[in-house]
Amino acid sequence: MSIGNSHFSRGWVLLVCLGAAGLFGGCASGSKSAEAGNPVFFPAPPEKPRLQFLRSFSGAADLGAAGASGFEKFVLGEAEEKEGIVTPYGLAMFEGKLYVCDVGKRRVEVLDFQKRSFGYMTEDRRLVNPVNLCIEEDGTKYVADPTAGAVFVFDAGNTLQAILGKELRINPIDVAVRGPYCYVTDFTSNQVVVLDKTTGKEIRRLGEQGTGENQFELISDLTFGPDGRLYVTDKLKAKIFRFDPSGALQGTIGRRGDNIDELVRPKGIAVDHDNRIWVVCAGVSIGASVWSTEVAKIYDQQGRLLLFFGRPGSEPGNTNLPAKIMLDYKHVDLFKPYAVKGANLEFLVFVSNQYGLKKINVYGYGEFPAPSSAKPAAQPPVEKGAAPESARPAEPAAAPGTGVQPGDDAAELQRTKETADLYYRSMEQYRAGRLEEARAGFVRVIQSGLIPPPMEQTLKGYIEDIDGKLARRRGVKR
Repeated sequence: MSIGNSHFSRGWVLLVCLGAAGLFGGCASGSKSAEAGNPVFFPAPPEKPRLQFLRSFSGAADLGAAGASGFEKFVLGEAEEKEGIVTPYGLAMFEGKLYVCDVGKRRVEVLDFQKRSFGYMTEDRRLVNPVNLCIEEDGTKYVADPTAGAVFVFDAGNTLQAILGKELRINPIDVAVRGPYCYVTDFTSNQVVVLDKTTGKEIRRLGEQGTGENQFELISDLTFGPDGRLYVTDKLKAKIFRFDPSGALQGTIGRRGDNIDELVRPKGIAVDHDNRIWVVCAGVSIGASVWSTEVAKIYDQQGRLLLFFGRPGSEPGNTNLPAKIMLDYKHVDLFKPYAVKGANLEFLVFVSNQYGLKKINVYGYGEFPAPSSAKPAAQPPVEKGAAPESARPAEPAAAPGTGVQPGDDAAELQRTKETADLYYRSMEQYRAGRLEEARAGFVRVIQSGLIPPPMEQTLKGYIEDIDGKLARRRGVKR
């Protein structure tokens, strides 16, 4: 089954209206969702539903896990807080468990849906800042850690077996394994580094850094399609780069802008069995208007937008600063109880949210009975030109805004864009441990005079933190 091009061919205006309408809940019976009285479908009626929001998870309580008793707390003391996911990024499913790279805790959390337990993958402190991971069929786990500058390899029992790429001075952002090779998006070189997954030896590099049309400026996530093609997102170019199985660049998908079919800050990416491209877009457009783009989008191989879903807010199915999207065909049965009666789920869609109360959203893709009626969700659409309802303190925060209006000098608009790009790049450098570069960038952003006072205070806090870390480094060297 596929979305097909019929949805697209029904008219661009229709697609825009569907997106602007946000979330809709049908009244089909049979939903066991604990979060909404009515099921939430995408697209909205009268279009045929393709996705249903099923559940969200933010910690142990959402799994039904029992907390420590009062007696246990009295005897053992207060246990380390494990219940909450703080700032999730990478996701992977394996044998009934969801592995979550929580950059807020700098740990890999494990949500066991069968045992209803919540814990951590490893206590090995050599893993400093896990951002993304992938899991092979035998349970081998590869974790990208940009701060440690390596890919950590754990066996099926979660015991550390190898550290790849440490001598290459890379800052891995994402990792994928195909055959004997480990593919890594490297923040330092803005290239895809291909390693031998056993020895860690560098085999080759894909793409090149630069400001040209087909060069990487701020490389992010990657994934493989079923035909072996590699897809890589670039957050500044706002494009998806596509490489054929031999490693040759086939071109790009998407372009930067705030139109419905365009991208602002693409991050996590996945490709389904029908070669449709799923990507999350997290950011706020810069320029004459402010328009939230915190959604997930689905494109065909021609780069045509088929559907998007999410939008910021607290209603079921909303996405708040989404970072990763992951598709899963093997664990559908675990989530069937949350689908409407008569649904035929083909696969699951997981989205991590770095802001808001709902940290991990789970959707089901498939065939659904047509709702007998539908009504808009309580969350109203954010109109183009209107400010978002709330600030986004998690990284990346809302890009610097200036209140520049249409017709203002083009040079000022360009300066706004450049300042926003510098802000985003500095945030990436900060998280990757490149402190001197991040500090210089933050100082320039503040000196631009374009950012609001709350953001300026936040950046000054980052600078203070960097100064402290650099001072400690100098002390160690002495």
